[in-house]
Amino acid sequence: MTPTKICNGVLLAALVAASFADSVNHCAFRSGDVPSVPLHNAARKGLEMPVVGLGTGHCNPVEGGECMNNVTAYNATLDFLRAGGRRIDTAITYHDQTGIGKALKDSGLPREEIFVTSKVGPGFALGYQDTLSQMSTILKQLDTSYVDLLLIHWPGPVGKSSDPDCQSPNANFTLCRLNTWKAMQRIYEEQGSAHAIGVSNYEARHLQEILDTPGLLHPSVDQVEFHPYWQERDLVSFCQQRNITFNGYAPYASNDWAPYFHHWPHSLLNDTTLLKIASGHQRSPAQVALRWQFQLGLVVNPRSQTFSHMKENVDIFDFELTALEMQAVGGLTKPPQHPKVFPDPHDIP
Repeated sequence: MTPTKICNGVLLAALVAASFADSVNHCAFRSGDVPSVPLHNAARKGLEMPVVGLGTGHCNPVEGGECMNNVTAYNATLDFLRAGGRRIDTAITYHDQTGIGKALKDSGLPREEIFVTSKVGPGFALGYQDTLSQMSTILKQLDTSYVDLLLIHWPGPVGKSSDPDCQSPNANFTLCRLNTWKAMQRIYEEQGSAHAIGVSNYEARHLQEILDTPGLLHPSVDQVEFHPYWQERDLVSFCQQRNITFNGYAPYASNDWAPYFHHWPHSLLNDTTLLKIASGHQRSPAQVALRWQFQLGLVVNPRSQTFSHMKENVDIFDFELTALEMQAVGGLTKPPQHPKVFPDPHDIP
């Protein structure tokens, strides 16, 4: 992916040698400019990932919530690209890739200027052959010859797999994950249809299985739920020490996945501390939440179908939170119910 973002008159690629934190501390990005960070490990040399993307996870429209399908994902993708965003996050289980693929074409932008992430599983089976098959489906649905980043969506086998190690109820979770990763590595190294590979919802022990297995490349990305109410700081450090980019999702600690949407017991964006900090910077609480994660060295996937919100989401690079503000956001009181939005991968053996 060709870097186009400018920082103090220098292409961001020139900052590759510096750490993410150094980039944050010493680089003031113009409003509307979305910087990118270099990916390492199982990633093509020079590949960069925009730090703000568009999450397109779906929900059940019968129950409510801001749902994605091929139509809404098509419109959201075009709006996000118009807002200045250049990274789209989808998955085979979201059932919206056909709409996203059409939007990529209709945008008129060169494919290499848009970073596309997709994922295999968990609604589809894990395992070696199943992963290769899903990749073919992903490329067909997106109508593209490659994705920039392919992730294993969930560390546990779900669905009827052709791989004996992934077949319930007697699945060998470790071997299933490793067999799936070997297929991912083939997609990356031999087929070239993924320019980087990584994982999602992997805890440190899940990652360690790959790191400890000879002949396996290390993941380039781990995409995990992260927000002020759910901070796995030890996992962040584990990833950053091993050049695994930490990609946070659900940055606003809200669940738009039915049947929880209408009954969710708390709202991060209405937190009085967050509102006060936002007012001091003349920003929205959502922008403060995203800026907080950016200054921690994370890349983020906020969801939205509203153009004005998308513009806000990519406009977080011309202000900076103080150390005290960073501490305040990181120290927000967790709600007594559901501090974590989505299922907990700690429960996966």
